[in-house]
Amino acid sequence: MKMTRTALAVLAVIAFGACSAEPPAGSADATPPAAQPATESQPVSRPATAEAPAAATTAPAEQPVRVAQADTAEKATNSRFVAGQHYQVLNPAQPTNVTPGKVEVVDVFWYGCGGCFALAPYLEAWKANKPEAAEYVQVPATLNTSWQPHARLYFATRALGIADRTHSAIFREYHVNRNPLNTMDAMLEFLGEYGVSAEDARAALTSFGVDAELRAADIRARRYGLMFVPAVVVNGKYLVGIEQAGSPEAAIEVINHLVAMEAGT
Repeated sequence: MKMTRTALAVLAVIAFGACSAEPPAGSADATPPAAQPATESQPVSRPATAEAPAAATTAPAEQPVRVAQADTAEKATNSRFVAGQHYQVLNPAQPTNVTPGKVEVVDVFWYGCGGCFALAPYLEAWKANKPEAAEYVQVPATLNTSWQPHARLYFATRALGIADRTHSAIFREYHVNRNPLNTMDAMLEFLGEYGVSAEDARAALTSFGVDAELRAADIRARRYGLMFVPAVVVNGKYLVGIEQAGSPEAAIEVINHLVAMEAGT
């Protein structure tokens, strides 16, 4: 998979740092209230203020994103990657929701996070040649109320069947085009570019199904004890971040190692 010239430009100036948020209120097993539908004249949620969109700069010609290949994943007996140094162990381990025999790989992200924008193309390339045992899941973070409009937008695109087309585009819209996409009007206009009528887009964004997805995502993040993104959780047991791993490429290698370890390969 090749990165676009625009993505390379932004990655050239993004520090591969994590985006943190205040811990969610309430206990880990609390169920958050249902999200309220937004009106066209009001923001879906409070605008994100913790991190401004990154400006694009000039960049060299397109270069392919190179990630560790599935058939070269580290084996369980290899001690190159160390718990507490390259990844964290979740205690207690959390339940997974994948096909029996598969290893769940959960990508927790926020569209407004520069580190998530940096990691996203590496995960896309990894998906094309991921280990056979791995089952990839995307979960938008809701660690802060200002992040919720983006989580709502992601779940709406999934309900509309266009998430594969819009996922990278939403990152670019925020970080390159400097459009925060945090109001109903902005979301309707963006979805309209993908052939979705305003009526259908609004229905998806304010649906009970999307509200339920938001609650489930919030509960999952609380159970993981997440305080930052990007975060990749492997099989409900291991937390991988690019700061701890050292780089997006290293994070992919750690993920492959943990998948191999869990799969017993």
